[in-house]
Amino acid sequence: MTDLRATARLQLHAGFTLRDAAAQVPYYARLGISHLYLSPIGTAVQGSTHGYDVTDPGTVNPELGGEDALMALHAAVQAHQMSLLLDIVPNHMAAHASNPWWWDVLRHGRRSRHADWFDIDWRSPGHDGKLWLPVLDRPYAQALTDGALKLEVDAAGELRLEHHDSRFPVRVDGMPVPADPDQRRDWAWRISQGSARGEQTLHRLLERQPYRLVWWRVGNDMVNYRRFFDITSLAAIRVERPEVFAAVHALPLRLIADGVIDGLRLDHVDGLADPRGYLRRLRSHVDKAGRKRGLRPGKIVLLVEKILAPGERLPRDWPVQGTTGYDFMDQVSGVLHDADGEAPLRALWRTGSGRSGDFAQEEFQARGEILDGPLQAEFTRALQAAVAAAHLDLACRAFSPQMLGGALSAVMRRFPVYRTYAGHDGLDAPDRALFAQAAAQARATAKPQVQAAIDALCEWMRDMPETPTVQRSLRRVLRRRIEQLSAPLNAKSVEDTAFYRHGVLLSRNEVGSHPTHLAVDPHAFHQACLARVAAGQRMLLATATHDHKRGEDVRMRLAVLSSLPQWWGDQVARLTGLAADLGRAPQAGGPSAGDALMLWQMVVAAWPLALAPDDQPGLTAYAERLAAWQTKALREAKLRSTWTEPDAGYEAAARALLETALCEDKGAPLRAALHAAAEALGAAGAINGLAQATLRLTTPGVPDLYQGTEDWDLSLVDPDNRRPVDFALRQRWLDDTTPWSALLTGWRSGQVKARLIARLLQLRAELPELFARGDYRPVLVEGLPAGQVLAFRRQYGEATLVVAVPRGLAASCLDAALPLLPASCWQGGSLALPDGRYRHLPDDRVLTVSGGQVALTELFAHSPVAVLATYH
Repeated sequence: MTDLRATARLQLHAGFTLRDAAAQVPYYARLGISHLYLSPIGTAVQGSTHGYDVTDPGTVNPELGGEDALMALHAAVQAHQMSLLLDIVPNHMAAHASNPWWWDVLRHGRRSRHADWFDIDWRSPGHDGKLWLPVLDRPYAQALTDGALKLEVDAAGELRLEHHDSRFPVRVDGMPVPADPDQRRDWAWRISQGSARGEQTLHRLLERQPYRLVWWRVGNDMVNYRRFFDITSLAAIRVERPEVFAAVHALPLRLIADGVIDGLRLDHVDGLADPRGYLRRLRSHVDKAGRKRGLRPGKIVLLVEKILAPGERLPRDWPVQGTTGYDFMDQVSGVLHDADGEAPLRALWRTGSGRSGDFAQEEFQARGEILDGPLQAEFTRALQAAVAAAHLDLACRAFSPQMLGGALSAVMRRFPVYRTYAGHDGLDAPDRALFAQAAAQARATAKPQVQAAIDALCEWMRDMPETPTVQRSLRRVLRRRIEQLSAPLNAKSVEDTAFYRHGVLLSRNEVGSHPTHLAVDPHAFHQACLARVAAGQRMLLATATHDHKRGEDVRMRLAVLSSLPQWWGDQVARLTGLAADLGRAPQAGGPSAGDALMLWQMVVAAWPLALAPDDQPGLTAYAERLAAWQTKALREAKLRSTWTEPDAGYEAAARALLETALCEDKGAPLRAALHAAAEALGAAGAINGLAQATLRLTTPGVPDLYQGTEDWDLSLVDPDNRRPVDFALRQRWLDDTTPWSALLTGWRSGQVKARLIARLLQLRAELPELFARGDYRPVLVEGLPAGQVLAFRRQYGEATLVVAVPRGLAASCLDAALPLLPASCWQGGSLALPDGRYRHLPDDRVLTVSGGQVALTELFAHSPVAVLATYH
């Protein structure tokens, strides 16, 4: 088994299969990667581009090459002393006809052996004991008369209902149906045709089914199965049930026992009923599988996808190595932002957009809208549990649903974390404090009757020894439903709504971040690093993922603006004026000022480095990519357009501004201004990008390389961040011996970043104990303003590593030709180091330190980042 040293995330799909991944193993081995980190491989909906819409978790997806291809990949990684990590999906599956478990539930209803495998509320009031499926493109009665529901006979002679591309099983339950297949098809055709003439036969047949088809627009109100967030096509499963756990994990546990994979990434654990209990059970099972290979307990890696709020830590009693790295992504991005830019950038946003610039206010508003809209069904489930709990509580039995609903909504709108983790007897002290914090804030502005209901909710979060058994049971249901409401509420209101309304600086609107603060100070960054040392240093460190809102180097270009708020304000004024001259101002029918301000940030920060302002094919391609982001941004914001109610006119106006700016002849002055701004930020953004990569590859933890991000990552939100990777180019870069100085000169190609990453990954391979077990000590810089350089030292045995990167010096290289800070930035500054000889990566100079100091002018003479390793 290969020790976990560095991972490379690969997104598998029909266009990049397991065999395609195997072909890249030699490249990743040479690069210095220890583990390929695979997206889900279970069989998924045909054509899936991500694999999270699982239909059969027990088989390897044939579209990825099946198990034979997996074994070929395993053989390839073994031959190069590498291993595999696998992403699995324990929270949900596709609600799709190709899912045999789901199909069985549709056919047999509550009598299905899988009826309790999905989180379906069969007793939900108003649902007649049926599973409601909000899948129709029009109201049910209209679908019947329009002929949009068709009874068909499949190749096996079984009846099924079709609605466009959706299929559903049909039970006849005693109805006389012809046995002959041809006669049966004719019978089905006549019934379908009869609906258009007002006949009720098809309706009566559908009334016999254990499911009810309804208009998709009632889904958020009436769906009675738990979903992944508000996605109706993804149905939550009850992995807490032993038979479900066994079925979901049969494949990964077998692969662990057979030595095919050495670790698991666990998707969306916050959706589960009992994450702590699940992780303990999983740890027991993976350790048992590992013992078949002679591995000690805890050796198999478990990593959880977990979004941590500011100040929140992963529960210490979770038997996992750590998170998948969103917390580090926030920390490293934040420490490379300049806190002094926050106030002027917020003022610029307020003045330009007319919005508050207060993210907490945006989040509060969004939470209320999500509770009343997309998650109304989930809110109702939690409210029903609260009503049931109140009914058996003498002090609260007269509380109305309206009182309890007001209390639940008020607390959920102020909830500070994704969720709490109730045990058998309720919340522990830290989680009770979090709940009490939200309750106190809610209580402060609530009416007396709602205050009383809030107090009851707080009381129900913990059971006392004298609490009657039935009440305990009802309260457990309530706590679970609140926890399974708060997690999707946080995701939908923060990441999928408020992030698209708040445009102070888009680089901080990222998964894992909370833009209430623009920057992370160096002390907080060092403390986070020390905490990772104490936690074992096996958690992932990510700066790009398949879910990021914008690429890691887009964020680093935007970070430059935090050091240059006045300059950016001048650019915005110029761009706004040019757009107005072209008739694209808000008052002339253009998009809102806020949407335009966000667009300018994205156009400038994601501008391809080789794109000239007169390259029409390149500009058209760039505009298409930005248009996809723009449409998603407008609909996620839910201010002027939404996914369910798209405003075609407004979206066209926004698209027109983008098209004019990038593609139309009359937009040449605006285009030139955008290009000039992008050019001005280029070198400074590259310095930030190299600093970010350096910190990811040298601080405590396991660096994760998202596919293709050896190059400058100027990607946008998905699916743009899942585009094909040019592996041939990256292989050539790895083979190339061009000197570091020449790579700096040609920095726009991206090869300089690739070289840095390769050198640091290879250093990790050369000094594995240093990076796996080394300590971490912040290093003070003398002779310069505090915070201008972030530096630290790591040591294990005789191996020493010293890292230093610049912070907040963008003004010194605005419009610079090279990503290299001038010597004037470093005059008088020095770094305290033990005497000795050090190899300076990535340019391979040898520095001799004597007197315990090295001048920063020497340290940064030929590179924007400094990485020193003891030289023997």
